[in-house]
Amino acid sequence: MQKDIGSVMGLYPTPVTVVGVVLKDGRTNFLTIAHVGVVEHGHLLVSIDKAHEVSDAAIKENGVLSVSLVDQKMLTAADYCGITKGAATDKSGVFAHHFGELEKAPIIDDAPVCMECRVVDSIEVGNFTNYILKPEHTFVQEECLTEQGKIDYEKASPVLFEFQSAQYLSTGSVIRYWQMGKEYKA
Repeated sequence: MQKDIGSVMGLYPTPVTVVGVVLKDGRTNFLTIAHVGVVEHGHLLVSIDKAHEVSDAAIKENGVLSVSLVDQKMLTAADYCGITKGAATDKSGVFAHHFGELEKAPIIDDAPVCMECRVVDSIEVGNFTNYILKPEHTFVQEECLTEQGKIDYEKASPVLFEFQSAQYLSTGSVIRYWQMGKEYKA
């Protein structure tokens, strides 16, 4: 039997990501975000708390950012980037990084997956700015690719974040494949 627990967001866990930006003073800044989602097959959303004012301002000014999936090797550094503010702390050296075509979207060298993204729209909701992004370039560690050149998420092993209990979770192995519903018998 189900129990009504009130108005609780029940869509967690979500992937942990690190957003990379270049601040007004030229420093690279990294901010950990777990409010992310797919808007449609070619666009994603990141939701940035306005309390992270320097990152939010950099995204508005530059119109570009990077979004990296976090694996367990990156987790301690990613958590640090989420609990410290770029206005008070220089986080430019937390992750080794380089720049690609989108010059103000730092690509984290060791991220299993990193996307250089362009902002296509933004929506203010409460204390959050929700950015709709178009990935222009996606970089994947070679060992995290299938033979067909697609991302192997079992190998990329992105970490998930569950907000209600403030805990990180690991992803597991593949249990089934899409369209298994064809086996369904009523």
